[in-house]
Amino acid sequence: MHLSAPITVAAAEPLRWNPSAGRNAHRLPTDHVIEVGDAKLKFSPGWTDPAYRFTGGIAQAARGAELFVEAGGPFAADGVLTDLRRALDEVPQPMLDGVNQIRVLARQDEAYDRYFAKAYGIPGFQAAAAGGGGTITFFGGKPYSTGTLFHELAHNLGVGGWSGASAADDAVVASLLRTGTLRQLEFEPIPDPARRARWTPRLAPGAVTPYGQSATGEDIAEGMRLIMSESHFGHAFAQHVASDGTVRELPFGEIYPNRTAALERAARTDLDRDGTIGS
Repeated sequence: MHLSAPITVAAAEPLRWNPSAGRNAHRLPTDHVIEVGDAKLKFSPGWTDPAYRFTGGIAQAARGAELFVEAGGPFAADGVLTDLRRALDEVPQPMLDGVNQIRVLARQDEAYDRYFAKAYGIPGFQAAAAGGGGTITFFGGKPYSTGTLFHELAHNLGVGGWSGASAADDAVVASLLRTGTLRQLEFEPIPDPARRARWTPRLAPGAVTPYGQSATGEDIAEGMRLIMSESHFGHAFAQHVASDGTVRELPFGEIYPNRTAALERAARTDLDRDGTIGS
């Protein structure tokens, strides 16, 4: 994600952050940025102990959500906040209605990483982000990638019928593979080899990516990442190479039509690639 030029932080009384508060409960301004006092953050009971210590930073409201960026990370907090607001501009409002807070933490939450390393069976796991319960949290000082935001948005949606949709899509994928091969078209480079391997589309029956195999919720979120990335980057995520050598771009909605329908119902918007997302 490109980091923008710094922005001016308005003088204000430091705000004590209450992470359990609801949608814009702190009445954050939309037209300027304020300082945020330190606070303790727990993602969910039993996941982080001791709690991650938020050491202060800056905050602003955008699209109805509270945005908090912790100071002291590897990137300037004001530039990260600017880019986060810009990324939110292309997200359909119905997908943000259930998001209360978006938080960018300067460091990893080591206890959180250990929990999911065990839960997902991924030794050395380090989370790029976390989502759910009306929140999105990014680790390491900035959103890891544009697609990471799209992924975490899905964790705040109620997506139903996924098991049936996945089974129906398996038949579609199998049919495509009988007439040729499927190959990935890359969106943005993923510099971390471990994450790149987990996030690369499988293009086979089953979960959409290896990471999607870890849990149903992750398969849903990976589907959202891929379908929204198609519109953001302006091309499909895969190609079909027919047995006669014919190559054509194959969008997510054609390979996974049933997953697409489930995602669109939950998002209450059109997600198919047509130059724009939503309306």
